[in-house]
Amino acid sequence: MAFLSAILPMVMGLTIVVATDGSECPGEGRFPDPNACGGFMDCIAKKTGFSVTRDHCNGFVYNATSMDCSTTPCGSRRERSVTNDFHPLSHLCESQPNRFLCANCKTLVHCVKGQALVRQCTENFYCTDKVGFGGAVCYPDEPDACLCLKPNEFRVDPYDPQRFFSCENVGSQPESYKCPEGKEFDEGSAQCENQVGFPECVKSGTFANPQNCGEYYSCIPLRHGWVQKFYMCSGNHLFDERTKSCEDPCTLKFVCQQEGRFPDPLIMQHYFECFMEFGQMVQLRHQCPHGYMWSEESFGTGKCVEATEEYADYPFAHCDIPDDHCPDTDPCLQNPCFTGVACTFTSMAPFYTCGPCPAGYVGDGETCNALQCAVGFAGIGGDCAPDSDLDGYPDTELGCSSKYCRRDNCINRPNSGQEDADGDGLGDACDLDADGDGFNSNSDNCPLIANPQQQDTDSDGQGDVCDNCPAVPNPSQRDVDGDQVGDACDDDLDNDGSLNAADNCPSLANSNQVDADGDGIGDVCDNCPLHPNPGQEDGDQDLLGDACDSNADSDGDGVDNDVDNCPSVANSNQLDVDGDGSGDACDADSDNDGVDDTIDNCVMIPNPGQMDSNGDGLGDACITDFDGDKIDDLDDNCIKNPNVHATDFRQLQMVALEPQSASAPPVWVIYDDGAEIHQIVNSDPALAVGDHVMIDVDFDGTFFIEDTSDDDFVGFVFGYQSNARFYVVAWKKSPQNWFANAERGVTLKVVDSATGPGPALRDALWLTGSTPNQATLLWHDGSIGWTPNVAYRWQLHHRPTIGTIRFYLYQGTNLVMDSGNIYDDTLQGGRLGLYCFSQEEIIWSNVKYTCEDGVPQAMFDDLPQILKDQVMNTAGISTKSTLGGLLGQGQDARDPDFDTNSRSVLQVDKPSIRWVKGMH
Repeated sequence: MAFLSAILPMVMGLTIVVATDGSECPGEGRFPDPNACGGFMDCIAKKTGFSVTRDHCNGFVYNATSMDCSTTPCGSRRERSVTNDFHPLSHLCESQPNRFLCANCKTLVHCVKGQALVRQCTENFYCTDKVGFGGAVCYPDEPDACLCLKPNEFRVDPYDPQRFFSCENVGSQPESYKCPEGKEFDEGSAQCENQVGFPECVKSGTFANPQNCGEYYSCIPLRHGWVQKFYMCSGNHLFDERTKSCEDPCTLKFVCQQEGRFPDPLIMQHYFECFMEFGQMVQLRHQCPHGYMWSEESFGTGKCVEATEEYADYPFAHCDIPDDHCPDTDPCLQNPCFTGVACTFTSMAPFYTCGPCPAGYVGDGETCNALQCAVGFAGIGGDCAPDSDLDGYPDTELGCSSKYCRRDNCINRPNSGQEDADGDGLGDACDLDADGDGFNSNSDNCPLIANPQQQDTDSDGQGDVCDNCPAVPNPSQRDVDGDQVGDACDDDLDNDGSLNAADNCPSLANSNQVDADGDGIGDVCDNCPLHPNPGQEDGDQDLLGDACDSNADSDGDGVDNDVDNCPSVANSNQLDVDGDGSGDACDADSDNDGVDDTIDNCVMIPNPGQMDSNGDGLGDACITDFDGDKIDDLDDNCIKNPNVHATDFRQLQMVALEPQSASAPPVWVIYDDGAEIHQIVNSDPALAVGDHVMIDVDFDGTFFIEDTSDDDFVGFVFGYQSNARFYVVAWKKSPQNWFANAERGVTLKVVDSATGPGPALRDALWLTGSTPNQATLLWHDGSIGWTPNVAYRWQLHHRPTIGTIRFYLYQGTNLVMDSGNIYDDTLQGGRLGLYCFSQEEIIWSNVKYTCEDGVPQAMFDDLPQILKDQVMNTAGISTKSTLGGLLGQGQDARDPDFDTNSRSVLQVDKPSIRWVKGMH
């Protein structure tokens, strides 16, 4: 190990650990020290109690929310200096001035106002990042990258490549070393080496890296050896050894102006040949043999000669400049900018810039999105007007062309579908005679189709002119295949060519009738396709039959390990775009095009050629449709999920949370192609859950309660994984002590019930508090209860990837509740739905959900630094407005799969759904 003579041993200091029993610790993590302003405690769990390390913010207040040192001084001193000494490690604090960082395996850097306070980890403690500590902490026997896991090996320090450590035996104390300045430790050779790709120093000066002239280095002679420092040019620039500066080579790009042979101004070995052919100038580029250069004898003539020191006249003489470094044509000719936005050629990749977006739009000029109106207003593109009922349509007509600029046809009652059966300009929602046939809509047996005779042959409450089975009673009007023939009189419900009696999936088309387990249930509708279960029992209502439901879910995404296509990586939506059985979340090449996702410019659409005409990093194959679902990204609610592109609650799973109750079940009525839902009777606690599975999601909607006699719960659920595991937001009008004490206001709970639906879960949902083994209260705001006939807008941000939730509530234009960031990672995604408990006449209108990887700015600002780093290294900050406006669904109405022409109440003994088709 002769090379060790060049290594500088590292001296390690000690961190002082206060000997206490840890009784003052509320748990593991970093907490304010109640006995000292600016003090904090690192509490680390032991087998019994906690070990406590006390430290301080050097005179500044410790912020328990962001888990860092604030800029607020302790006491009355108006200003305080951190220290007179600027520690060499303070450069680590430049971008994160109040963060806890790891400088190396044994050194913790505590940044206070941009200066470093250095702490050395004691024996068996190593520096590692922990969420509960808000960043770095000295922690016992973590991380593995700092431990001796094999005997007789050298390992590079994971935080500082200039440092490394040696291990004598497994579990022995690492002995630390540091490479000389300018070198890094290479584990493969167990040597300190120059940075990869840079030549050794042989003379003093500053030089371009010939392998990549966007990099350069300086060589400073010492008595014995060299100090070598490394730099990088920005953008498309290269290092010019003549001027010793970074310059743009594309400004020197040669263009033929007349016939002849001319030197390449960039590379001395190359020359251009220019000649006219068929009336156009042709430009060819040639290269002299190795060791030769082009010598110009006179203008337009020359020859290749042996290379001399004349290369110094070339700005990038030692550089191998790629042919595609500068564009051959003007990329603006390809119209890369948003319609109407000016495009300007530039010499830096992608070789064009786009001007500002048009008025009413926001973006980078290449992509421009219509400005959203603030909550309480409606319109598009910045053209906004008040929206009294928060259904997405303005109270007055606007000049913009979108349908969301048209005057609301029912100003004081939400109706985001704007249904108007008789076309009289008054929406059905507030038209006492919606079809204009002289009968009040509440008593009309076809309220949306004129039928003055009110004929009803089968006496099912549906008039013959709107009855899809006029001779067979069918009050629900269910029509699975949407062929206008009701299921009650349709001999092939799903229109797959197999009659109902012989169809093993009568309600879901499967023309091949495949039934792998032979249980008489076709695979496409079998909740256990490989386990015979003709009864299709599903006790926890997670859509996986009891016969194959182990309830083992290692990653918390709601999908059993046995059927999870990524059992160790949470991916509740189970996306698998290439269908290889490995979910995209754990598939190195999601689209199976031979290009790893880390470098694939279209990760969800196969494009092995990686064509990218405008050089923006997004492949041509996915430039307008990222997920390949044939829906333009501008109209797609989930641009990275081909299974979801619009809000749609028409396919509801009804979940009774107290199924043994004698109370009436809920009755759900669906409008606006699944974006508006009504629940019209008083019922026990119940959910109506949609079929789209979401991970990182924004969920918005409008509450409107018309009942004036009751005061109970209205809300919604998210992260639904089963009838025993979901998040629920519930709003109570007034306090009430019934099953338990229910306070006024909004609660957010995570339900993780040991029993599932029944009295215990019912009582836990009623209680404003936590119930062991049933539900945990995450947040409560008792400031206001709901008021009848008043529109309220909710907005929910759920980011399970960072375990963070935030809820907003508006009354009109006023923000009346902001939960702040709520931290819980129990459920890693799931389905969305609606919740009611003992409350009738509820409207959820203008409901919208979108997949959102990015984190809203307000949520980001309140995150602890360790989560901020995680966000910036992955999804980034969302470009959407944090408190976004009320745009509608963003696409024209589509024919629903199910429809009926009546909205009368169904008197049945189980929950029911009615679908109402909009007539515009």
